[in-house]
This record gives sequence, structure tokens and C-alpha cells, in this order.
Amino acid sequence: MDQFKRPIPGQSLTDSPKNSPWERPPEIVDVGEVVKFYINKLAKEDVMDDLAVTFELGADLESIVETMMITGTMKGMHTVEAGMLAGPVVGTFIKSAMSSYGLEVPETMVDPVEAKREKGHKRIKHILKEYMGREDIEKDEGFDLVSDMQEAAEQEEPSVEEAPEEPMEEPQTEQPQGLMAKGVEA
Repeated sequence: MDQFKRPIPGQSLTDSPKNSPWERPPEIVDVGEVVKFYINKLAKEDVMDDLAVTFELGADLESIVETMMITGTMKGMHTVEAGMLAGPVVGTFIKSAMSSYGLEVPETMVDPVEAKREKGHKRIKHILKEYMGREDIEKDEGFDLVSDMQEAAEQEEPSVEEAPEEPMEEPQTEQPQGLMAKGVEA
């Protein structure tokens, strides 16, 4: 890419107004029409074949639909809001079309459980690193313990296979005893 063929900062302020597609009114304003536009575009066999390949390579539905809506907005086809409202319907259409190809399309690339676990892991690593960097800490058994914890946190975590859940036994409640327990049933 030639770095000298980029727009100069502020150039859009000196260009002719409404020169770019996103500076003009959108071609489609009705959300229903936006949905029809994308479904008609996607209903072609060649387009679906290409989308199937992207999903086989690891794409997720959220990223594909979001990219389509952003592209439509940049080309001046519809507003950002219309794309946001049409996105779920178009995503459902793509997902059902990909099922005819025998593909299970992931909704998103982010696993919320994994993201939460990773955030907690990063937090503890940061806390341990801060603790180890302090100069006013006495190097005793507690320091050694925290040092070992930091080393373990820095290493890659071994994968843990989930064991099947066993049903929990309900705790047995003791029957009330004593003078005030008469007539009380558990």
C-alpha cells in the first residue's frame, strides 16, 4: 500500500459535500426493505457456497452479519440503525441456510464462561505481580507461598476435562427438639 495515497487529515472538510455514499441519504429506509435486500442478495447459490466456506474456515455468525451491515451502511444502502434492526433476521436466515449445507454455525467466537475465567486469571496474575514487586514485603514463608502462586499463574494452565456432574445429595435436616419444637414439622 502506498502510504502517500491516503487522505490528508481534514480533507473531508474541503471536499464537495455529499461526495461519499455515507454522506447522502440512504437508499433504503424501511427495515423490512433492508431485510428483503439482504435476503435477496444471500438467496443466490453462489453466495451461499462462498458463505459456507467462510463458516467451514471458522467464521462466526455475529461477525459475518455485523460486517455485512457495516458494509451496507458504508455503501449508503441503509442507516446504522436499520442495519442493527435487520441484522438478527438476516442472521437467522443465514443460520437456517447453512443448516441445509450440514453446517453448525457458531453464534459468536466468544465463550462467555471462558472469557470470565480468562479475566479472573489475568486479574490474579496482575495482583500477584504487584505484590511481588513491593519492596516492603518480608521474605518469609508467606512470601514463598505467593511466589509459588505467581510462578504457577505465569505458566500455561493444564487443560482440565470436565467430569460428569453427579447429583448432589440433599442434606438431611434434623427434627427440631426441645420445648418450643412441639407442633413444628420439618
